[in-house]
Amino acid sequence: MELISSAFLGFIQGLTEFLPISSSGHIELFSNILDLSKSNITFDIVVHLASLLAILIFFKFNYSESIENDFEINKNKKIIALSFIPIGVVGLFFRDFLNNESRELSIMGFSFMFSGIIICMHFLKKLNLSFLIIIIIASLFQSFAALPGVSRSGIIIGISVFLGLSLKRSIILSFLMSIPLILISSFYEIINLFLNGASQLDAFYLFVAFTLSFLASYIGIKIMILLSTFIQLRIFGLYNIILGVLLLLFSIF
Repeated sequence: MELISSAFLGFIQGLTEFLPISSSGHIELFSNILDLSKSNITFDIVVHLASLLAILIFFKFNYSESIENDFEINKNKKIIALSFIPIGVVGLFFRDFLNNESRELSIMGFSFMFSGIIICMHFLKKLNLSFLIIIIIASLFQSFAALPGVSRSGIIIGISVFLGLSLKRSIILSFLMSIPLILISSFYEIINLFLNGASQLDAFYLFVAFTLSFLASYIGIKIMILLSTFIQLRIFGLYNIILGVLLLLFSIF
């Protein structure tokens, strides 16, 4: 990837990571619109690792007490830690597809629409399932987020709210589920990066993307906190659906 592409796409990923819209999908979208160098899964993992660092720092000083005092979360920590397994299996078995065909505009269109529909499920009558069952179902739905266009945070928040969690606890669950996923997948991709002989130039581009993604992610967190006080989740669901329809129409015509 070129330096400008790495910097710009890293910044875009950071801004979109904590909104219920797909960061990887928007990276691909901007890559197509602006004719930038294409991202790949290694790039996605690096910039997501930067986002993870940003949210760890933010939550450490803002919401750590809420997590520590939540009995259900502490009771199910081991299950949350294993929530990466479904998406990990999908990533391993469909790696070639995720690196190539899934980034086509037509497939991304369906992915955005699917993400939007799940986010809008809180329109329906909410269920009242146990916290453990919600974690398991959310873990299964998280596997769809391997597709660019499906928001990992959006799909977890949307399905968790529908299954009975409050919006605040759904956001916290999404945050907690991101930790094992990003750590393990990042470790896997970094090993592949060095085994494949990554050049210093490639590493420098990734460092630039990491830095800008970290800064933009922290800004994005602040924006999300502000927006959540007066914008309902369904707004983001409708945005995903409309964007998905537009991408499908553009790919056809």
